[in-house]
Amino acid sequence: MATNPNATQITPPRVPIIDERTGAVSREWYRWFYSLYNFAGEGTGILPVISGGTGLGTIPTNGQLLIGNGTGYTLNTLGFGTGISITNGTGTITVTNTLPDQIVSLTGAGTTVVTGTYPNFTITSNDAFVGTVTSVSVVSANGLAGTVATATTTPAITLTTTITGLLKGNGTAISAAVVNTDYFAPSAPVTKTANFIVADTEVWLINNKSGSTCTVTLPTASSWTGRVLRFQNYQARAVVSASSNVVPLTGGAAGTSILLASSGDSATLVSDGTNWLMTQYVPNNILLLE
Repeated sequence: MATNPNATQITPPRVPIIDERTGAVSREWYRWFYSLYNFAGEGTGILPVISGGTGLGTIPTNGQLLIGNGTGYTLNTLGFGTGISITNGTGTITVTNTLPDQIVSLTGAGTTVVTGTYPNFTITSNDAFVGTVTSVSVVSANGLAGTVATATTTPAITLTTTITGLLKGNGTAISAAVVNTDYFAPSAPVTKTANFIVADTEVWLINNKSGSTCTVTLPTASSWTGRVLRFQNYQARAVVSASSNVVPLTGGAAGTSILLASSGDSATLVSDGTNWLMTQYVPNNILLLE
């Protein structure tokens, strides 16, 4: 409750109501009575809002409520919209839904059914899309183009591309894959009868050089990371690399040895991007002891 700014605290036993000097009401009691006068509405009979009253001198009718208006109170009844009615009685307000069973309908093709009444509805539909295709077209992008037959009735889309060979994608476009860069092509075995340079497409290499060691120029390992080369010996002649770029089966420093001077031996080399690692060596003449 707000406090009246004119209220005066008086101690009645210590301050006489009548001033003995003047015979009139003492100043202290006058101020106290005057503060009550202000507090009670200055003779209007209406207790102000600041004093805890309503500031109104009107008797509310049935259903009227005190509604704040920013400076005080206004008496008014509750408003309502469509489907709601309000009955104001003596000390009562009754709110009623006057349209509880409204019809819900959906317009469209197919079999959509609405069941139930307010406020619980169930909508069941087995509809598939029903409509008419007015036009279908293909936009050329990312290396693809296309054509559409019967574009306005039952479209048949045919996609085409001018890219030949194997295709590769990067998430946004497609392009032709590059052999020995994006993939390694199958290769038939190749027999060598003299020193040789390994070609880009060769995988299976057979040494059939007689009379002396066969020297092989291997591809640059840094250009062929992951590439596999397989060597086999038809002669009892060693096969060596022209450079010290072959890491032996047991690891260590790179050397030149690929195959020993033993007919029937085979070995597998794999590029690690720096050298050619020997990952397998199978001798032809071997005795297993158990």
